[in-house]
Amino acid sequence: MPRPTIIVHGGAGAIQPQVWQEYKTGVHRAAQCGQRALDAGATALDAAIEAVVAMEDDPTFNAGTGSCLTRAGVVECDALVMRDDLTIGAVACVSGVRNPVLLARAVMEGTAHHLVGGPAALDFARSSGIELCDPADLVIERRRKRWEELIAMGAAFHEQFNPEEAHDDPMSERGEGATGDTVGACAMDAAGRIAVAASTGGIMLKLPGRVGDTPLVGCGSYCGPAGAATCTGHGESAMRVCLAKYVYDLLACGQDALSAARHGVEHAVRAVDGKIGVIVLDTQGNRAWATSTMRIAAGVPEHEVDATEGSIAATGS
Repeated sequence: MPRPTIIVHGGAGAIQPQVWQEYKTGVHRAAQCGQRALDAGATALDAAIEAVVAMEDDPTFNAGTGSCLTRAGVVECDALVMRDDLTIGAVACVSGVRNPVLLARAVMEGTAHHLVGGPAALDFARSSGIELCDPADLVIERRRKRWEELIAMGAAFHEQFNPEEAHDDPMSERGEGATGDTVGACAMDAAGRIAVAASTGGIMLKLPGRVGDTPLVGCGSYCGPAGAATCTGHGESAMRVCLAKYVYDLLACGQDALSAARHGVEHAVRAVDGKIGVIVLDTQGNRAWATSTMRIAAGVPEHEVDATEGSIAATGS
């Protein structure tokens, strides 16, 4: 049996050189957090969620605290969790929940549904004891300032902020909007069970109510008996090709983790010119990542990752 293991991501896109270290450090920390949980006997789902919570609480990333703002200047978050027995929980367009991934788990474990969105999801959070917050608490200064700049410019998502068209932005120190810094994690526990978790604040200047790939099973993430995959980058591209399920099916057909990641990204580029990244975990504990963007913030517990494509072979228990 391979050793329990985890891989995470913190986004893919034109992550600017001056902040690249923040991303590398953040995902490495999150992966270590998940690995500690696994080493202490946690389930794959527990560990994947723990890693995602660490990134939701880190303002570096576009999830939970630090999320992008809608056109109306509000944070709306999406999240999903899934196990290899095909059990799913997801939430969409949630405001005022500190850790949306925990609410996704509550949907999985406390309802007969797979996806709950909007005000009803917030009501369910209250009844489930999920920590709520003032939506303004999730807004950090750099995101607010960037939103104000764009609104003052008269920018709209399709004009200025579509990551399929975005390049380094000289008007922004961090290149806001050129990065799809959704967060996600794939984990395998000591029993060989696999799980995936993902969370996002979406895309800056998105229309209120916009739902991306993250909470849609098979688009942003997928997990089953053959392994797990979770995507990052331009959500609409992942949705158009159901990218996570495409990558999963490659695993189910016998491809190794790196081949599945690489071929999935190549498929998205061919089909929809997707600016997209993906991390993958197979049943042997092999982990891999690939992207068509400038950078992907992939994280493993062993060391920081500084490559746009790669893999780490499973180790024994």
